[in-house]
Amino acid sequence: MLKRYASLGLLLVLSASLIACSSDQKWKEEVQLSDGKIIVVERELLTEGGGDEWALNRSGTKPKEYRIRFEYPIGSGMTVEWRSTKTSPQTWPEMPLVVDVEGSQPILYSSVFILGGCQVYSKYFWRDSAWIEEKLPPQFEKRTTNLQILNNKEGLPFIDLEHKRKKNSDARAQDYKQVGPKHPYCR
Repeated sequence: MLKRYASLGLLLVLSASLIACSSDQKWKEEVQLSDGKIIVVERELLTEGGGDEWALNRSGTKPKEYRIRFEYPIGSGMTVEWRSTKTSPQTWPEMPLVVDVEGSQPILYSSVFILGGCQVYSKYFWRDSAWIEEKLPPQFEKRTTNLQILNNKEGLPFIDLEHKRKKNSDARAQDYKQVGPKHPYCR
């Protein structure tokens, strides 16, 4: 009988550990495009165990993959999905910062953290049902981030533009407020 209670206790502890380590997040958010149109994107953050616990509020998890889905062309019922593919030297995935449309192509800018607090930006465009990375020139027009910067730890199912504006003004989000050729702290 004692063995059965010990086994049951161990099972409960392991189950609680697995539940505590899962902090995946899903939400929808409004995004204002550069032409003023507002679209709704579906966001998803998949996490995994490990990482710097202090940086992640002692959650014991770190981001594994970011996903974004949205309808394009608008009103067509067709879905475009982007998934982070690059990782930093610390194995954190690239973070999406801007979704927009240039000409008739969806684009996405992302950032990968590197040592020294510097950002490396990537630009992708959607063509023939695939995301293609476009090499960024040394100088390009800065863009204001239009995606939620900080994770949705509040668990909101929908984030409107006003809520996002407030969250993106948080001091912790300042490093990601714009996409530019060079991060302000890099030399």
